[in-house]
Amino acid sequence: MINIFKEMEKKGISEAAVRLKEGAGNAVTEYILQHLVLVCEEIRVTDVDALGYLEILFYRVLEDARIKQKDRSLIHILNKMEEDLEFSVSIFGERSEFILDFLEADTLINATQKTANDPEKEILGKILYIRRTYFAGEVKEKARSVQKPMETAAYLDEHVIGQRDAKMAIATAVYGHEKRIKNPEKRFVPDVVLLIGPTGCGKTEIMRRIRDITGLPMVFTDVSSLGASQFRGRHKEDILLELYEKAGRKKSLAEKGIVFMDEFDKILLPAISDRGVNVHDDVQSQLLTMLEGSEVELKLESQSFLLDTSRILFVLAGAFQGIDEYIRQGIKERSEASGSIGFNAMLDKEMDASFIRENIDHEVLMRYGMKRELAGRISSIAVLEKLGKNELIRILTEPKDSITARLSRELKLSCKAELIFTDEALESAAEMALKDGSGARALHGIMTAAVRDVLYRAPDMSGLKKVVIDEKTVKGEGSARYIFEDSIEDTIDSYIAEGNELNEESL
Repeated sequence: MINIFKEMEKKGISEAAVRLKEGAGNAVTEYILQHLVLVCEEIRVTDVDALGYLEILFYRVLEDARIKQKDRSLIHILNKMEEDLEFSVSIFGERSEFILDFLEADTLINATQKTANDPEKEILGKILYIRRTYFAGEVKEKARSVQKPMETAAYLDEHVIGQRDAKMAIATAVYGHEKRIKNPEKRFVPDVVLLIGPTGCGKTEIMRRIRDITGLPMVFTDVSSLGASQFRGRHKEDILLELYEKAGRKKSLAEKGIVFMDEFDKILLPAISDRGVNVHDDVQSQLLTMLEGSEVELKLESQSFLLDTSRILFVLAGAFQGIDEYIRQGIKERSEASGSIGFNAMLDKEMDASFIRENIDHEVLMRYGMKRELAGRISSIAVLEKLGKNELIRILTEPKDSITARLSRELKLSCKAELIFTDEALESAAEMALKDGSGARALHGIMTAAVRDVLYRAPDMSGLKKVVIDEKTVKGEGSARYIFEDSIEDTIDSYIAEGNELNEESL
């Protein structure tokens, strides 16, 4: 169903008028019913009647001249449904609930093994929002309850290794954010959280999990590209427009969303234009008006509207390389001013994450290049640890839906064989990630490369029972080991597992 418009275009159905002339409606109905069969064990007459409404929504999207043909998607169908529900839940509610259940089940089939940025996830988020907004009930109300900070942190613990400081800061900020959403009559100063940590330490992954648990629209953006926005036309408004799109073009929902700005440290460093102007000063001023809570004018398809940012949760992140030098400089100046002796011992101390955490403040951020007004808007600062070898090994195996678990599931679905990673293989992958310098971010590519040949060959192997990935496989120096049913390797493994002693006689 996610590609319904593309599929219908292949059949030559691109305009609603075609339905009347060529009976194209039958093709749409047939396509929808084919998908319904995949998710329903039994199809009732009432189900088919409800699908007639889905077909109507499909043609309403086709007839909407504001939606470009290349942009048509299932999201637009859901937007049309939401328009009807805004008019009357009593009229459209029963059919809409069935269609939401059907589309969710069908989308989940396509969403399997997809990344967090795939359109399926956006559709599921839209379905969740419509349910929460228009259909009351005990289960729905429970889903809408605000999770306490410790509950959110516990959820993050299941998916992200370590980084307790960041989890606590984000969990607390999200709790406050949802409280603001539930009290729209009160005006609050918006939360702005700053995450400081090296590449691949888990900043983005924490926010991905927050998006999943809240169901709120979220934008992930690299603000370093705003460096020359005055000349290339990319401004802060582009970030808010993306949030508006993530919210299904629902203004009220976008104003409750979350914006994650990565590489924020890059716009704190000087960037001098040909005219001798520090462009990054202008960029910081642009973002300040958004972060402090204001109505920003957005333009979309020749229309303009105001988006209130006062209830948007902003999370800034960056590596902030060299910030320890600014801490060192501040300690030295304060020590000299007070006449203290022995401050050299503090300066000789290793500038690890815990030391930075203890000494980071708004003054240090301003020394680094952040404007005073912008630094004053930051309500919480969290410092993330650099991941070591042991943490990277844990990331490969411990979190729910870990990399190895996903790869194992993929092989299981394709040929029912078990995928096994040796301890040496995991250690090699962690060492390669450390050498790469991008931390946990490198693990996915390393492990995927190790099993690529397996995923290609295994589906055609009859009787395959296990596949073993060892150190040489991960390093690209050897191939995976394939174990088939009744093979001598499998027989030996089973014999030993039963507690028997392996010797010449048993062989």
